[in-house]
Amino acid sequence: MPTRIWKKQKRFVQRVALPALSLILVAACTRIGTSGAPIQFRPTADPDVNFQPARLIAPAPMTLDNPPERPLYTLNVTLDYESGTLHTQEKIEFRNPTGLAITEIKLNVPPARRAGAIDVRDARIFGQAQPLTFEMTNTVLTVQLPAPLPPDAGIALAFDYVLRIPLQETVIGIGGDDSSRGPYSLTAGHWYILLAPWQNGDWHTPGYVPIGDNYIAEVADYEVNILAPEGVVVAGAGEESREGRLWRYSLPKARVFAFGASPVYQIDQIEQDGITYIHYTYPQHRQFSEAVLYTAARAVKLYSELYGPYPYRILRIIETGRTQGQEYSGMVGIGTVLYEGYPGRGARHDLIATTAHEVAHQWWFHLVGNDQIRSPWLDESLARMSEMRFYERYYPRDVDWWYQRYIAAGRLRGSIDLPLSAYPDGRAYIAAVYQRGLVFLRDVRARLGDTAFDAALRDYAQTLTYEMATPDDFFNALARHTSEDLSDLVNGYFAAPPVLPCRISNNAVGCRR
Repeated sequence: MPTRIWKKQKRFVQRVALPALSLILVAACTRIGTSGAPIQFRPTADPDVNFQPARLIAPAPMTLDNPPERPLYTLNVTLDYESGTLHTQEKIEFRNPTGLAITEIKLNVPPARRAGAIDVRDARIFGQAQPLTFEMTNTVLTVQLPAPLPPDAGIALAFDYVLRIPLQETVIGIGGDDSSRGPYSLTAGHWYILLAPWQNGDWHTPGYVPIGDNYIAEVADYEVNILAPEGVVVAGAGEESREGRLWRYSLPKARVFAFGASPVYQIDQIEQDGITYIHYTYPQHRQFSEAVLYTAARAVKLYSELYGPYPYRILRIIETGRTQGQEYSGMVGIGTVLYEGYPGRGARHDLIATTAHEVAHQWWFHLVGNDQIRSPWLDESLARMSEMRFYERYYPRDVDWWYQRYIAAGRLRGSIDLPLSAYPDGRAYIAAVYQRGLVFLRDVRARLGDTAFDAALRDYAQTLTYEMATPDDFFNALARHTSEDLSDLVNGYFAAPPVLPCRISNNAVGCRR
């Protein structure tokens, strides 16, 4: 395939050609069935694939001698693209986070919100022959251990399951499955079994709400192997390598591992400041690759200046069958509807605004985590503010257009601090969190001035990197850079105003010191 290079201000876009894949049935570990008999999945003879299955049948103790610093997920996937099926063998290595001796572990399984979407066939301690007792209730998987797991001890759980990715649904507003398949591609967003965070003395296992992002995960490392059929291109997050039809990904310090797959993906890339930007898109939208790639690169440059450096060497942007964008660690999903009607230049279009917004989530979601279910404004309002800053920097003549289209056109109603379940529908959620949330931050910025506001946000980002931030953390960062009284603003936008630091509440009674 020929190479096409676009040049603009000493930058280039290079078309990348991928060789075809062919189907092979293989998995990276041994599954032990309910009878306890080992079942081996081995690669067929193929000179293009050098794939050695992990050994599960050797006896192993219940605890790990050297548990990882943070959870380590190993995911070995056989992808049946035509049926949208992922046969997955998963291992999670982690320390007991509870501080207690425990006999059960809870995990979140987002795709289980659809009845029959996932079939968990086996759960066990990695290397042991005896299966574990487990129960799936709604989207929560509870695993019973054969003996108490001591505090801070490490363990490795292994699961074998089949996931059926649902067909793309039509969603009004923000929400719905981020694992779905359409006529051109399959997207696996929050698709695997996730260790539930331990918070406030219990496993955090929120139920599904058809609004917003119903996901919460702490930082973990990922090693992923995806065996895809011939001709299917896989686009996964992190460092990529290939052996024939086997796609390998390594993604450290991530909130989530996501991937897309398609037989029609067209690939373009650029490199700027040591970061490679890769765009996977459908043929009918490939003419927009340059705009998407340069939007992503400009956004990373700006946000790195404002908040701190982007943490990876690669950022992938994939076109999906959805109607909206979606953030992942090291990856951005852009719904196919957002490409429609783009004239090929300029910034007055959803394609540019959404790309800038989703890239901002590499800071407000990935680097600085938060509970997107209880306090969604902490990432979405800040991503919307970053989107506005993108227009201020690169398209100052279009800032008013952007504000009128995405902010002022809304009803601007609702408290910004409610949990997802408290908003009656997607429109109310958008009006409160995306629109009024932006107005709140804009008012705070005006009160502090750009210098103090920018210093506070950078402080917040740097202090909470790879942590789970709370509203208190956000206001603590503001208080380290200003003594302006923000009580009136907080009272005006919050249903349950938090107790502010004394420094930014005029020493109100009961303030935090």
